[in-house]
Amino acid sequence: MKQVFAAWLVGLWVVGASPAARADPEVQALAIASAVVVVATIAEPPLDGPDEIAFEAGGFDVVKNVQPAAAFGLEYRIGKSLLWKLRPFVGAGVTTQGSFYGYGGIRVATYWGERLVITPSFAVGGYGHGSGKDLGDPPVIGRFGIDVEYRLDNDMRVGIAYHHISNGKVLGQSTNPGTEVIGLTLSVALQ
Repeated sequence: MKQVFAAWLVGLWVVGASPAARADPEVQALAIASAVVVVATIAEPPLDGPDEIAFEAGGFDVVKNVQPAAAFGLEYRIGKSLLWKLRPFVGAGVTTQGSFYGYGGIRVATYWGERLVITPSFAVGGYGHGSGKDLGDPPVIGRFGIDVEYRLDNDMRVGIAYHHISNGKVLGQSTNPGTEVIGLTLSVALQ
């Protein structure tokens, strides 16, 4: 019960005091969900696992729906925690409109019983818009998201992912349209 109360307090702080409070509603919701997930499982010991290759197929710009496209991604996820529960990962994605992006960051895998794995993540990378949505110049992006996966007996996972990609105007970009990728995922453990 203490963990749920602490998660609620962190969620209030994220909404009321942090810079995320001035972000788009979907970014605020993502920040609150990530905070609740992490705080609710903060006392759990970190569990290392095998490295993974993850595949994603879904939609690009499906929330704002300005220039929607199909999106396909690939990630390499390190199974060993670097610090506390933080695990590094790298990835790349493409869209059917010729956009491409690459990123690297950290993930926090949280386990809810034996099968459900909820993983907030944050990464920094680059973006080329091709004939797709322009996310600003310079094309440096932040990618903030959450994966909800069901773990199978052979350490494969199937799930859904939601990621917000934007520049946040952190390097003085004049525009920050942002976009989202929502997709189905398949993670394969490397033995």
